[in-house]
Parts: sequence; C-alpha cells; structure tokens
Amino acid sequence: MEGEGALVISIVKNAKLTHRVALQPEFNVVQHTNGLEILHSFKILFGNKGTVLKKSGSDNVLVYSLKGTKNLKKYVLPFFAKYVAVFSSKYKSEIFNTFNFVINKLDENHHKATSKEDLIELIKLVYTYNPEGKGKQRKRTLEEILDYINDPNQ
Repeated sequence: MEGEGALVISIVKNAKLTHRVALQPEFNVVQHTNGLEILHSFKILFGNKGTVLKKSGSDNVLVYSLKGTKNLKKYVLPFFAKYVAVFSSKYKSEIFNTFNFVINKLDENHHKATSKEDLIELIKLVYTYNPEGKGKQRKRTLEEILDYINDPNQ
C-alpha cells in the first residue's frame, strides 16, 4: 500500500464557486490487473465505498479510488494513523499529517463558507506536498492558482 497508494488533493478551477477553486481530496491505490483482489479488499475495508476502474490510458492498470472529505475522514485517516503513518518514512508521515490537517479543515468548513484567506492557506499547504518534485507534477503553479482566485477577470 505504501508504494502504490497516494493521498491526493487536487485543486480544481470552477468559476461558479465563490473563490473559483475547490480542493478535492482523494485516496487511491494503483495495481496491475492481476492485483484486482487487492483493490477490492480496500473497497471492503473502507465500508464498500469507492470505485475500482481502469487507469486512464492503460488497459493493464487498475485504480481503487475513494473521494470525499467525509469518507476520507471516516475510513482513510484512522487506517493511515494506525497502520501506515507510524511505520512510514519521515517524508510520508509529513504528507499524511498535511493531508490529515487539510481534510479536517475541509470538514470543519463544510457547514460554513471558507474564507478566501483560509482557502489560500490550505492551497499553499497543499503545494508543499511535492517539494522535491517527487511523483506527478501539478498542472498549474501556485502563483497561477492564486492569481486566478484574486483576479475575477481571468
């Protein structure tokens, strides 16, 4: 799980939103098709929530994905805290701690509007996830996202 799993927070542009962007957290695990049972075991472990689908652009790779702040808080955070983070490298533990913090902030703000300042602070924190360029690079720079939030003419 540690090598094939990821705690992801996407930043999605949507001009209809108050601050024009949303944070979309997700947990996923990638396996070759011969690891289908492993992916379904995650689905069972996490209350039969989430999906197992083919990875885009690859017929032989499958992805288990669990989205949504409530699902992540209920299933993924406790699992990671108990079985993964305590045995992980410092780098992975820091990613978990950041993910945990963001999920809890998003959950707290679920019933009230998130201020622009709070959203910007969370976005800056999310951008610290990948400081050495490990893994997939973000589509947009932090500056591009901040400009988009602050300039309604973009």
